[in-house]
Amino acid sequence: MLIRSFSPTFGNVATEPARWLRDQGWQVELWPQGQPVERAKTKELIADCDGLVTGMAPIDQEMLLAAPHLKVVTMHGTGTNHIDLAFAKERGVVVCNVPGGNQRAVAELALGLIFSLARSIPQARQLVLDGGWSPVIGCEVSGKTLGILGLGKIGRELARMARALGMEVVAHTRTPRPEFAAELGLTLLPLDELLARADFISLHLPLTPQTKGLIGARELALVKPGAYLLNLGRGGVVEETSLYQALTQGRLAGAALDVLAQEPPQDNPLLELDQVIVVPHIGGYSVESLSQVGWTCARNIAAVLRGEQPPHPVNL
Repeated sequence: MLIRSFSPTFGNVATEPARWLRDQGWQVELWPQGQPVERAKTKELIADCDGLVTGMAPIDQEMLLAAPHLKVVTMHGTGTNHIDLAFAKERGVVVCNVPGGNQRAVAELALGLIFSLARSIPQARQLVLDGGWSPVIGCEVSGKTLGILGLGKIGRELARMARALGMEVVAHTRTPRPEFAAELGLTLLPLDELLARADFISLHLPLTPQTKGLIGARELALVKPGAYLLNLGRGGVVEETSLYQALTQGRLAGAALDVLAQEPPQDNPLLELDQVIVVPHIGGYSVESLSQVGWTCARNIAAVLRGEQPPHPVNL
């Protein structure tokens, strides 16, 4: 049986999971590191594979119809909004994901971006590169209020870190979780109240029909003047046109985005703003998290190919 990877990192950074699959007697073909994942190439390669490890490459009806031997797809991460789960189930393809495994990495990136916004670190670096050497005034995060949207594993990990730094933490979640609030020492708030109160707002939400466009013009009008917005969930959760207007009108002091509605971006005006930090969807890309996620992907694949129940199915 043939297992292919459309994830640029699976087997290339942490090599042990792919080696383990080969040791089970299966052929494993990795995506060449550093090469873009293009649809035409993935459609060609999916035709002969039995198992697939995928990143953000869309696995839609056209792709699934091109894969007559496919038995299992595992997402190299959590979100599966780019995979047609219902059609995969109709075709007898089990779709799996990796819930957790990268929560520490994403939370640490969020914290790094909070510091970068608070102290204008990218702007200060650019100032020096341009020949300048003048003070860049920032603020301390201790004593500030962090609002977290989404209390999954990443949101909870970030809350612990922020509390250790002396930040007040408030959160909004569609599923009330008072046990987490008590454990983490945070306050649960309605969305509108959180937006009006937080100095830093960090989004950690999947893209679903309920969360698409959740942060739009109405919500951004409620934000505390001078606040900062971070998105490390999915790009479609934020209306980017409304975000651009809130930034250019001075409602928001800045934004840090690990995700965009279109990745990679094309003619996105947010990239032209000095007060916006954009990084290329790297939240889960630490050596440690890639190893953990890679092992779960390998176990998902192996279980289905053996006719067993996988650890983390999402369409069964």
